[in-house]
Amino acid sequence: MMLEYFYNTQSEQFASVEIPKEILTGEKFSSLSPSAKILYAVLLAKMEEAGRHNWFDEDNRIYIIYPLREIEEDINYSKHTVIDCMNALEDIGLIFKIQTKGKPSKIYVKNFNRMCRFQLIG
Repeated sequence: MMLEYFYNTQSEQFASVEIPKEILTGEKFSSLSPSAKILYAVLLAKMEEAGRHNWFDEDNRIYIIYPLREIEEDINYSKHTVIDCMNALEDIGLIFKIQTKGKPSKIYVKNFNRMCRFQLIG
């Protein structure tokens, strides 16, 4: 397959998703699959939309609304993979979901930096 090079300002046309190094290499997160780590990075990036959508609860905590079918489409994971990854992220404490009847879940993406700091101190 012959692919074209990028030229000049074309590098600005792509948004990126960053996987924090601690999530990628940290011992606390070593049990997570690469797919779950990628999903966590995508969820972190999705938080950028919180202000535009007023995704804040009564305690001013950020949450996101990201239906499973949209996640499946956005990162090309099967429904089974998305569910497994979400469960793994919730089990380790990186996310917290609140189910609301008839609506998509609210997903609270937890601050992994604070998890690491408290782990070291405690």
